[in-house]
Amino acid sequence: RSSSCLFNFLSTTSYTFNQSLQQSKSNSVKVSDGTSISTTTMGSYEIYKKQRKGHEKTILTLAFTTCLFLLTFISFIDTNYLSRDYAKEPISEDEGIQRTLSISLGNGLCEWTIPNDVNQTAEVFSTLLAGFPGSGKRTAFMQLEGMTELRAGDDYNLNPDSVGKKFAFMKTNYPQHEGIWSYGKKMNQVILLVRNPRWTLPSYQHLLHEIEYSVNWETSYANRLNVYTMRPPIEDWIVWREIRFDAEIKKWGWFIDYWMEAGLCRDIFTNELTTPEHFERLIQPVMYAQAELMAGQEELGNDVQPHIDGHCVHDMKSCKPVAIASYERIIDAQTGPKEVERFAAAIEGKIGLEVIEPSARECVWRELIINNKGNTNTFRDRDGNGPSEDQYNFTLEQLQKIQDELYRLMNKYSSDTWTLDPIAQDLVAYLAGYIEENELEILSMN
Repeated sequence: RSSSCLFNFLSTTSYTFNQSLQQSKSNSVKVSDGTSISTTTMGSYEIYKKQRKGHEKTILTLAFTTCLFLLTFISFIDTNYLSRDYAKEPISEDEGIQRTLSISLGNGLCEWTIPNDVNQTAEVFSTLLAGFPGSGKRTAFMQLEGMTELRAGDDYNLNPDSVGKKFAFMKTNYPQHEGIWSYGKKMNQVILLVRNPRWTLPSYQHLLHEIEYSVNWETSYANRLNVYTMRPPIEDWIVWREIRFDAEIKKWGWFIDYWMEAGLCRDIFTNELTTPEHFERLIQPVMYAQAELMAGQEELGNDVQPHIDGHCVHDMKSCKPVAIASYERIIDAQTGPKEVERFAAAIEGKIGLEVIEPSARECVWRELIINNKGNTNTFRDRDGNGPSEDQYNFTLEQLQKIQDELYRLMNKYSSDTWTLDPIAQDLVAYLAGYIEENELEILSMN
C-alpha cells in the first residue's frame, strides 16, 4: 500500500510540476541534457537546476509525509477492526456472510448453529477447494462447513476478518486469473470441483456482472453482497461470450490439467509444456493480450523441460487432488448425498476436524440443497432477477469447441498413463456425462 500511495502521489505532483514548467515553453531552448529552459533564465542555468532540485525535494518530502500519515491511519483502523472477537460475536447479516451450520441430533436429524472459526492457536489440517470460476464452489464448501461447523475462507479474502487467519477450508480459482495463492503454506490437501463448461462459463459471466467486471480487490469487496443475486441482460452475455469464449474454454481445460498434473506448468492455448516465467504471465489478469501470450509460447520452441509450479513444491506437499466432485451431482436429489461423501472421506480423521456422524450427513445435504438453508446466497438466489439460466446459449460452433475440449481431456485421462488413477477415472466419468448432455443440445439445434 505504501508503494501504491507513493506512486499515485508522485504521479499527481510530478504532473503538476511539469505543467508549471510548460508555462515557459514558448520562449525556451534546449540544453545538452534535453531540458527546455526559458530564455529569461538562460543566463542562470545553475540556479535553475538548484530550483528544480528544490522542487523535487519538496515533492518527495510531501509524498512521504502524506503516505506515512495514511498508513498510520489505515493501520489504526485495521488493528481496531480486526481485534473484534469473532469467535463470540456473530457476523451481522448485513455483511452477508453469516452461515448456519449443523450438529447431529441422532437418528439422521440435525440442528443449525452459528459457524465458528478454527482455533487459531491449535493445529488444523486444511483443505483447498479448487474450481474454475462459475463451478459452484460456494455450494460445495457449504457442505464442508455443514459437516464440521467450521467456517471456510476464500483466496481473495473478501470476508472482512479473513486476513491472516487460519481456515479449515479455503476455496480458490487459482491458477485462473481470478484467483491468487494467498494462503501460503496453510493448505494440506486439494479437492477438485468440476462442472460442465457449457454452464460454468455463463455462471462465471454472471459473477463478473455482479461484481462489475472487477479487476481489483476493492471493487470485488464493494460488490461482494451482489454475488448470486442477479443475471445480466442477454445482450451483455452475448458481448462477453463473443469476446472471451475462445480463451475461456481453453482456460477451463488448462485449469483441470493444472490440478490433475499436480501443478505442471502448461500453456493455455497449446497445452504444451511451458516455463515458469511464461506461466507467471499466463496467470496475470489483464497485463498480457492473448496474441502476446501465444507469441511468447511460440518463441520457447519445442524443447521445454517439465516444471512444477513453485507453490506445489514449496507451499504444499502435493497439488494433486485427493478427491474430486461434480457440482451437478452435488445438487441432484438422487446423487447429492453420495457425492458429498467424497468430501467426508477426504477430511475425516484429520487433525483439528470433527466431522458430523454419517447418519446425519444426508440431513446436512438436504437442509442446504433442498431447504435452501445456510443463510448465504447460492445458485437459486439468481432466479427471478434476470433471464432464466437456459436462455444463455452458445452458437453451434462454440458448443462444438466445448465438446472438443471435453474430448481432449477425456481421451487424455482415460489413456494408459491414468487408468490406475481413481481420481482420473472419476473425472473421465464426469466428462463423459457432460459430452452426452451437450450432444443432446447440439442435436436439438441441428
